[in-house]
Amino acid sequence: MRTTRAALAAAAGAVALLGLCVTPAAADPPQPPRHITGKVIPGGADGRPHELFCPAPFHAYSGGFTLKARKGARFLKEAADLLESRPNDTATGWIVTVRKGQVLPSPHHHRAHPRIEPADLVVHVVCTQDLPTHGM
Repeated sequence: MRTTRAALAAAAGAVALLGLCVTPAAADPPQPPRHITGKVIPGGADGRPHELFCPAPFHAYSGGFTLKARKGARFLKEAADLLESRPNDTATGWIVTVRKGQVLPSPHHHRAHPRIEPADLVVHVVCTQDLPTHGM
């Protein structure tokens, strides 16, 4: 009987060690948030929604935008009209809707008839691997 007990004890020890060896490795630590800058959207400050997505498996944490005037143009004096700056419904991207005009130089140098168009827009999003931020 002593041999059987010793064999059982040795087998139990081996199983315990084997269990430690096959325990899954700790998950990779989460990556730091990523700031993603979209491409320039010519005339994007037109009051329509524009969206920039996070790469999978990231989710939108925050976002914003930058307005740009074209070369030789200037912004209108009125402040930008921000209609929305929020995550999309699935928190996989950021939506910006803004209105801002720019005065373009006239090709005929007529100051009386300036060309006014929406400013260019760049959407930004900060993406994280944390839980989605629905309802921000």
